[in-house]
Amino acid sequence: MFPRGLFLSLALSLSAPALAEVEDGVTVSAHCMEPCAVVLDGQPGRPVNESLWEFQGIAPGAHRVEAVDPKGQPLASGSTEIPDVDQVNVYLIGNERIVTRNGGSSEPGTPEWERAVTRITPSTPPSTTPPPPQTPPEKSTVIVRCQDNCAVVLDGRRGIRRDGLTWEFRNVVPGRHRVEGTGELLLRRLFLVYLDVPSGMELTYQSESKNLLQLTKQQLLSSVEAARAKAGLTEASRLHVRCPKSCTVRLDGARKGEEGGSGVVIQDVPFGQHTLEATFSLSDRKRRMVLDVPPRSEVFITASADQGIVVTNTRPIGAE
Repeated sequence: MFPRGLFLSLALSLSAPALAEVEDGVTVSAHCMEPCAVVLDGQPGRPVNESLWEFQGIAPGAHRVEAVDPKGQPLASGSTEIPDVDQVNVYLIGNERIVTRNGGSSEPGTPEWERAVTRITPSTPPSTTPPPPQTPPEKSTVIVRCQDNCAVVLDGRRGIRRDGLTWEFRNVVPGRHRVEGTGELLLRRLFLVYLDVPSGMELTYQSESKNLLQLTKQQLLSSVEAARAKAGLTEASRLHVRCPKSCTVRLDGARKGEEGGSGVVIQDVPFGQHTLEATFSLSDRKRRMVLDVPPRSEVFITASADQGIVVTNTRPIGAE
């Protein structure tokens, strides 16, 4: 136990006003990590043991707490907020940590520091390091297939028309989305549904009946890309061929899309030279072009009997 002269000299050396006490106020127990003397607002309390001091009848609010070691060297000092409760523990954990927790006093005469520390969760001081940027959720791809020729929009946005029945929507943000399909015959509505799209997936839906889309295939986008890489299609491109009048499209001699249609989207075209041919139903005229396809690109092409085959735009895959 400390000599009482130490606590008396400590109290006399502080010029702060007298400690405010209120009837039936808060009982404050101040704990040190080592032998200490503690004053609250410049006034000593009652020593319980060499590292525990008790203050009774303390008014709730902000108070200044200070502690010194047996040689009179400062251990801790700072302000603490005393809540309006019956009993409070104040833990002096060095100059930068003063932790206040509700609860009763330790047993008199028993060193309580280590047991008291296990009973509290010290507040973590604010970090000066900015938090790492959050990774945005990975976008998804939605593919919708109709039973008949159709037009499909997702949140009012048209996607990529793979063929007369199939529409593809890339870079879809995860969440709930409105999908509407309209038949090309009489412009009748085929479906209007809301889909919950997860992150990083390729989802394929089939139109079953009015207002019903059935999920028929679901796979990770990373798996899709891995399969494309294995098939040597990492650098493949996509051709969008549009015919103002009905035509049949062939690439390197193989027919693409339906016969006598209005155009086609040709997927997974290896980069390099290809022969594109369009045969027009009403005139039986053929137009042919040797096309130099760049890697990982979308190439937009218009084919007509009068103007021939014309490339109207080229952009990297994924660009909006």
